[in-house]
Amino acid sequence: MKRKQFLALTLIIAGIFTLLFYRNSIGINLTIFEWVLIPVMLFVNKPNKLNFLSKSILVTLILSSIMVTVINTPWTIFINFVLLFSFSTLLTFKGFRSYIHALGESFIRLFTTHFSSQNYSDKNKDDIKLTNLFTKILLYGIVPLATILIFLLMYFNASSKFASTVEPLFNYIGRFFENLNITIVLIFILGVIVANVLLRKSKPIGLWDMDISSKDDLERKRIRHFLTFKTTGLKTQNIMGIITLIALNVLILIFNITDIQSVWFFTWEGDFLKEFVHQGTWILIFAILCSSLIALFLFKDNLNFYSKNRLIKSLTIAWIAQNIVMAISVIIRNYWYMTYFGLAYKRIAVLFFLILAIIGLITIIIKITKKKTAFYLLKTNSFAAIIVIAISSFVDWNVVIAKYNFNNYEKSFVEYRFMANLEDSALPYTIKTKEELKTIDSLQNKALPTITSYSYFWDSEKYFEMMELKKSDFIKRYQTQKPLEWNLSDYITYKKLKNK
Repeated sequence: MKRKQFLALTLIIAGIFTLLFYRNSIGINLTIFEWVLIPVMLFVNKPNKLNFLSKSILVTLILSSIMVTVINTPWTIFINFVLLFSFSTLLTFKGFRSYIHALGESFIRLFTTHFSSQNYSDKNKDDIKLTNLFTKILLYGIVPLATILIFLLMYFNASSKFASTVEPLFNYIGRFFENLNITIVLIFILGVIVANVLLRKSKPIGLWDMDISSKDDLERKRIRHFLTFKTTGLKTQNIMGIITLIALNVLILIFNITDIQSVWFFTWEGDFLKEFVHQGTWILIFAILCSSLIALFLFKDNLNFYSKNRLIKSLTIAWIAQNIVMAISVIIRNYWYMTYFGLAYKRIAVLFFLILAIIGLITIIIKITKKKTAFYLLKTNSFAAIIVIAISSFVDWNVVIAKYNFNNYEKSFVEYRFMANLEDSALPYTIKTKEELKTIDSLQNKALPTITSYSYFWDSEKYFEMMELKKSDFIKRYQTQKPLEWNLSDYITYKKLKNK
């Protein structure tokens, strides 16, 4: 695309951005903007064919843009932004196969795209002429203006005579900015920046070259590298690995047996389970990550092709499989904690992390048995991560938490302070009558009589007052909501509150 055409398109997109977001919070306007922008991105980049990764991210992005209007949580909006900028990078640098590489390139492009030296009137991507409008504005406008302003302020404060001479100029500038709508100017500039990042091509930082040159399958190398066993050879490496893995397998087997007995068939005795869950969970997650690194280290080079590696392979697979059992035990730990102390954001996040950890462990087994590269692991696990994370953003966890915690108050602790801080979408489920709260209190105090002594504890009266205030604030906000801010979550919440 020629430079003038690109500039005109950028200004049009910035204008649409301003119309949609000026004095509007995020709602259906973001969905409209993306549904306008995605076809424009495809038109500018003109891909002949989208590969599997690009198609998957495009479909996920479209679903995410819909969910922004449906549930409109901060997490949903954030992941939507990540998907949007990632898809832009996938269109700009065709052929990306690993999402983690594309994500890294996307982050760098947020800063480098504005000063890219690519000439849009020239098909040669190595052209280094100063043709970027942003670079020209910076070098020809902002830098000289900033320098002049600094010296002007110094002279103004150094001499009263000079100050009286230039004072009319300052007064004129002040009147100009008084009449100028700064907010709309800033929104328009932000729109220009967004359009520039999403539509403009730029030079890759090296991740793209690394990605397209990487292979999924290992090839035997005759050249020795750093951190290989140069003096002892594959035989010694194999024997050392066998001895280590036998010991580790026995160790983790004993741990898993004791963990299954104490965790899988757990009985709560009224304590706070801090060590049982918080400390134990993170230590075990760290142990799983260390196990993965050791397995990858053992099979990072020519040991994959060693003719007598069958035993060490079997031991490694058994060890990884036992780590999967350990991960399941951590999930069960989390389950018991949620059963007796309710759902919370971090507890849900741990579950998703453990799902990804299990996927990662399975891919390590595939890497060892099928002789795959580290690139295969990065490609597979980063793709699984973005899909799982995107799916997590398609659910309004505020509603899930509110429903679960109050529906299970007879056996699960309800922390009023936490419940009061859930997003507004949970209001229909967190607002309770005084009679309902008294019933909850009577059961909670029997189960945990010492809870009232903790600083974070809220009594039911304080909770009731806070929720009534929160309800009033939400209704006022919704009634003044503009059409472009509309989202289904607020609409449903408002209807339920009015009928409650």
